[in-house]
Amino acid sequence: MGIETLAIVAIAATVAGAGVAAYSANEQSKSQQRMANYNAALMDSESAQRNADARTAANAQRAQNDALRAKQRALYAKAGVVSAGTPLLVQAEQAATMEMAALDIERTGNLEAARMRSQADMDRMSGRAARSAGRLQVAGTVLQGAGSSSSMYVNSKSNGSIK
Repeated sequence: MGIETLAIVAIAATVAGAGVAAYSANEQSKSQQRMANYNAALMDSESAQRNADARTAANAQRAQNDALRAKQRALYAKAGVVSAGTPLLVQAEQAATMEMAALDIERTGNLEAARMRSQADMDRMSGRAARSAGRLQVAGTVLQGAGSSSSMYVNSKSNGSIK
């Protein structure tokens, strides 16, 4: 094997290496984007489930509140207390407090769901960024490989290894 053949093989190996590195960078960026999109889909699903759970918990709290108020009305009636004046005001205040508790349960769940949706958006953005970075890395690798192989060719031509 002569010097010219070795120079040509070295140039070809440089080009092939750049191609493999570019392919690898491209596949890695696609994989990162798929993973980010998968994570985003999970967060979207968990967010929807958290909203539903919050509604269910708030409705369960309301049902419990209704049962407690009915029991109190029955006890008032049994004791001969009329639902007017102070007892009515106490019942109204208690009903408002109970509804605030139910609303707080729902609000907490909705805030958690919103946080999950934000995380899903961030995951999608991360995936797009990884894909863009991968494309840039591919371009850089190809250009670097072209530059290296061109330099090797020029050096081989100038020192007479390639005719």
